[in-house]
Amino acid sequence: MSELAVEILRSNRVESRAYADVAVVDSLGRVVAWMGDPYAETFWRSSAKPFQAMPVILSGAADHFGLDGRDLAIVAGSHGGEPRHVERVTKLLEKISAEPSDLVCGIHWPVSASAHDRMTKVGETPTTLHNNCSGKHTGMLAVARQLQISSAGYHESTHPVQQAILDNVRRMTGLSPNAELVTAVDGCGVPTFYLPLARMAFAYAQLVDPRGLEAQVAAAAVAVAEAMRRYPELVSGEDRLELRLAETSGYRFFAKGGAEAVFCLGIPERGWGVAMKVSDGGARTLAPAVLAVLAELELLDQNALDALHELWFPVLRNHTGLAVGSMRPVLRLHRGRLAVG
Repeated sequence: MSELAVEILRSNRVESRAYADVAVVDSLGRVVAWMGDPYAETFWRSSAKPFQAMPVILSGAADHFGLDGRDLAIVAGSHGGEPRHVERVTKLLEKISAEPSDLVCGIHWPVSASAHDRMTKVGETPTTLHNNCSGKHTGMLAVARQLQISSAGYHESTHPVQQAILDNVRRMTGLSPNAELVTAVDGCGVPTFYLPLARMAFAYAQLVDPRGLEAQVAAAAVAVAEAMRRYPELVSGEDRLELRLAETSGYRFFAKGGAEAVFCLGIPERGWGVAMKVSDGGARTLAPAVLAVLAELELLDQNALDALHELWFPVLRNHTGLAVGSMRPVLRLHRGRLAVG
């Protein structure tokens, strides 16, 4: 059962409460810390993107088209639709001889507030390039081209590109090759995967410590993990939690959030993966909960925590700017060793 993670206060009285589940797993598949139910199941949403990116390497597309770490980061990311993101996706499409019209991710306004405001001021209309999943979709097109198959329907679960991704998700989460894996349609139209948090965390642990994987898969895991760690500005964007964590931690680990308040991290120095879910899917309490987990695991020093204080203990303001409340993380992790299950 989920446990209390964050209290929302108005003045000094608790008005609302957010509950969460957390799994911290090592690369041997052991749950080393948890809160609530580490086996709680949910859809992985965009936190699955590193594993949707790995087939770009495994298929040979990365080498064939000359993709670098920045390209891999944008493929594994949920970018903010900022000019640097649109430029990177545009160049990636050029490398694989594809067009923006080939992307079926749809159109939405940029995630980045600054990019949204800039486009609004100049009257610019968003395109598929601004979609935060356009990098991921371009990676899928690259795999189709490398396999020399039609990209028509590349987003559908029966397409060979999605089957390759499904195989990789099973492998990285420790499932058997023929294991049943429930999927649904994600916001951008491709499959998303229904999994226990512990298996998500195990996949992130294998990204940063792929000792149990065959050489080719291990190399792909390391390449994606390093791209995400080195280029968090392409994985997320301005003022996003993933980028703020990278900057304040000295780029020691990497993170990837997903819709409905899913959040995962890879911790190279410990060979750990972390997966968490705020039960109600509300994103407003995600940052305090994530920072509380990192503080509990002693992964951020006091200077980093001080720099992130406004995210750790957010102040709530009314429409006039008056401070009227706050959020207070109260979660505590349990320690021990459990099987991933």
